[in-house]
Amino acid sequence: MDKEKSSNNSNDKTKKTLKIVGYVMCAIAVITLIVTAIFAIKLNVLPTPLLVILVLIVAVLIGIFAVCQKWLIPGMITKVLSFAMILVMIFGCFYMHKTHSALDKMTGVTTQITNIHVYVLTEDPAQNLSDVANYQFGILSALDRENTDKVIKDINSELKKEIATTEYANILEMVDALYNGEIQAIVLNSAYINFVADTPGYENFESRIRSISSQEIVEEVEVSDKDEAREYTGDEVISVYISGNDCEGTPEINGNSDVNILMIANLKTRQILLISTPRDFYVPLSISNGQKDKLTHAGAYGIDVSMDTIGMLYDVEIDDYVKVNFTGFIEIIDALGGITVYSEFDFNSADIHYNKGYNDLTGYQALLFARNRGAFQDGDRQRGKNQMAVIEAMIKKMATSDMLKNYTEVLDGVSDSMITSMSYQEIVNLVKFQLDNMQSWEVLKYSVNGYDSTNTTYSLGKAYVMEPDYETVDKAKEYIKQMYEGKKITVTQ
Repeated sequence: MDKEKSSNNSNDKTKKTLKIVGYVMCAIAVITLIVTAIFAIKLNVLPTPLLVILVLIVAVLIGIFAVCQKWLIPGMITKVLSFAMILVMIFGCFYMHKTHSALDKMTGVTTQITNIHVYVLTEDPAQNLSDVANYQFGILSALDRENTDKVIKDINSELKKEIATTEYANILEMVDALYNGEIQAIVLNSAYINFVADTPGYENFESRIRSISSQEIVEEVEVSDKDEAREYTGDEVISVYISGNDCEGTPEINGNSDVNILMIANLKTRQILLISTPRDFYVPLSISNGQKDKLTHAGAYGIDVSMDTIGMLYDVEIDDYVKVNFTGFIEIIDALGGITVYSEFDFNSADIHYNKGYNDLTGYQALLFARNRGAFQDGDRQRGKNQMAVIEAMIKKMATSDMLKNYTEVLDGVSDSMITSMSYQEIVNLVKFQLDNMQSWEVLKYSVNGYDSTNTTYSLGKAYVMEPDYETVDKAKEYIKQMYEGKKITVTQ
């Protein structure tokens, strides 16, 4: 009898303990729900009515789980469900935090960095500024002069003397002077290195010089004035300039813009128009007082110069920019497990062979695919098409489960490789608009064309350029006009 009573007491204690554990788990679930709701509100992506409904559903479920603790079997089942729910919400908080941090890092960026270096020849023994105090310095007489003067002033201050300088009208004249010993050092924007290296006879320029001093100059980017984040009702047309380069480091660093895509999105017609402009297009820059240059050179003077130059070409005021560092995209593509890209041709790039048709590519292979132009008769025209093919393949891959499998790695890669002038709230408002209007988008692509030529450029002197075929430019303008008029368009290349 005593044993039976003792057994009953033990069972009662066990049931009571299990019940307490169940209530504790429900309490933890409530706390986790509150924390999750706070993270969701901070992320601000879900529409408020949907968020309220989800919170209420989970709260009701937790209440049911709490009631079920009165019984043994239902209590055990709901304990397992409570534990699973808590884990899901914890993971949800983690991913929302990562998403918020990444978006916060890459949005609303309105600064750019210009790197000005003092270069000497590779074989020169000088290692720092004190070693070149008595050198003759070459500087450009007009290009990027404000930044050059600032650096010269700082050098003079550090050395406590005025350095000797010789001015040159263009970069190639200054490089030749360095090569033949007329000067022993040059002060140069690092973005100009590719200007020179792209010129026949100067391909090894980068390997022939060495930096002994550098200075970062941070400037504000001038973009359209916005008093507040744009709300989207469905009648808007959005214009975004997409610039891509393969410079190392943060995307804020100014450099040649090898990818120049104007994106026009009409929220009502659900069409997105992508217009690709070749990097060597011979057009006036927004800062060159009508003198023409390669479009790619605009990037050396800032993302705002590139954006304004594209706006001038197509007679459109561009709202925002997105700047992409394609070197960093290697990490993103690898995190996605590679991408499948369609190639219009069989060709080789470095040690990689690409077949005509679909190719499964790693990040490194995709970068080589996007950068090559020498393998094609159409050169930069085909490279522009290949770059859009890589972007399209990445978007498609991000829509698969591979994105979820490696979400944090992909997010880290994107936040390190991409910046935009669009604010966090504008991005959120666009996401909310899409969630409220879950219709598909039609993506249309058009590339303007031109003719190979040699001409005098604002930044470099005589150089290879692509003279625009203005019939294709006018066609692009007409497409843009129709997008703004809300017409459903059809693109023919």
